[in-house]
Amino acid sequence: MTLVTSTKFASITASGADWRDVARQILEGLEPLRSRADPFNIGFLYVSDLLAGDLDGLLSLLRSVTGIEHWVGAVGIGVCGNALDHIDHPAASVMVGALPEDSFKVFPPTDLTLEGARGALEPWLDRHDSMLMLVHGDPLADTDPGLVLQELERMTGGFIAGGLSSSRQQHYVIADEVATGGIGGIAFSSDLPVATTLTQGCAPLGPIHTLTRSEGHMILELDGRNAFEVFSDDLKSMAAERSGQDPEQVKIAETLFTDEYDALDQDIQNLFRGEVHVAFPVPCSDQNDYMVRNIVGLDPDSGHIAVAQTLENGQHIMFVHRDDRTIQTDLIRALTELRDRLTRENGQFRPLGAIYISCVARSMCQFGSQSGDIKEGSGPSGGGEMRMVREIIGDIPLAGFYANGEISNRRLYGYTGVLILFL
Repeated sequence: MTLVTSTKFASITASGADWRDVARQILEGLEPLRSRADPFNIGFLYVSDLLAGDLDGLLSLLRSVTGIEHWVGAVGIGVCGNALDHIDHPAASVMVGALPEDSFKVFPPTDLTLEGARGALEPWLDRHDSMLMLVHGDPLADTDPGLVLQELERMTGGFIAGGLSSSRQQHYVIADEVATGGIGGIAFSSDLPVATTLTQGCAPLGPIHTLTRSEGHMILELDGRNAFEVFSDDLKSMAAERSGQDPEQVKIAETLFTDEYDALDQDIQNLFRGEVHVAFPVPCSDQNDYMVRNIVGLDPDSGHIAVAQTLENGQHIMFVHRDDRTIQTDLIRALTELRDRLTRENGQFRPLGAIYISCVARSMCQFGSQSGDIKEGSGPSGGGEMRMVREIIGDIPLAGFYANGEISNRRLYGYTGVLILFL
């Protein structure tokens, strides 16, 4: 447990026997900061789902002792901080900030009506332009979170980033109060300099295809061909690259649906263990951006592929694969590009604080030393993603969690990491 500070932010991450033990450690860690001339006025709180049932008590105690009235955050199966992550432990990640009083506005969770958000935000938006909105949502809410995000963007014009709660208990979000349902969070004024980046956890298996025939969630044809045959061709190329086999010797249908699976090379087996997905390229993106969705069914006889997405003919689709190396490679790329860009624009790279939201599926990935500066290792429970983040962006105040859906530019992603920097 280490307190990390800058001129505007401070963060601490703690794990303990229960919520009281966690709260005690956090408050003891923050104690040296209580005499600051510039008091903290905003708090970010992420707790592991093992503390979800005690979140009200934890939030009330933090508010009472710190004097910070405004808090935002969420519950996650894991939480993360400075080079640390805690998975499957009672834990909390906290960052507090000292910002101009009118530079932010917290708004309660809302559905498509935006009723609660309008009441909180519209008077503030009359005086401010919203640059960034950090939002947290309940994945079990009745309303499609993607539609709510679109409406929030229309109302505010801000760049929306954040994540959905992940939990085996209650999917709580924090927006001054603990709540469920909808999407809530905090809007930041354009007077507050920020920067964000998105890192994908997957890499393309093959080329981009055009969906030529579909039905609901079923891909029937790609490029005018049987969808499973197109999928097989892309997967053969990837399997052949990993195994050194002739692509024509890789029998996808036989491999997936017969006893031959157990005889395969381990690397090839891993391809078929939830690591192959379908991705939808984002139109007009200059970052080669795409949204990943799960393949939920394969039928080689009919040639149909079922995916977790409603489909429309004419969409562009590609198949992608995910493993520790693809996650690590793109994380290094995204963070390094962001650091280099801000250095060019500002003459230096000195962020004051950060929020990091990663997919829960990334929480146990193992990160080796692909970069010369990054050593093998991990936090208390995870695989080292946060160690890598610290190596590239520096030892700055940071809080975050592992989400059940990550949000960037108001789109809902999977298997990604979203970084927000306060500059």
